[in-house]
Amino acid sequence: MPGQAERAERFRGRGLAYLSVGSGICNQCRHVSDDGQSCKAFPHGIARRILTGEIDHRKPVSGDHGIQFEAREA
Repeated sequence: MPGQAERAERFRGRGLAYLSVGSGICNQCRHVSDDGQSCKAFPHGIARRILTGEIDHRKPVSGDHGIQFEAREA
């Protein structure tokens, strides 16, 4: 699995801002990808406002393909 610096460079190369998942709920979601930057709802990259928790993705968000936050099973 690539490190944070490698993931950040890959996202910069695609013209996206890399944010470390932390304050939002994405890191607890069963749909988030290993890179922490995409998920089943947003396969091309999770919006910064969702990653930071500014937008609560426990409710539908435009473009989420009907997939919202679901907690990972322990």
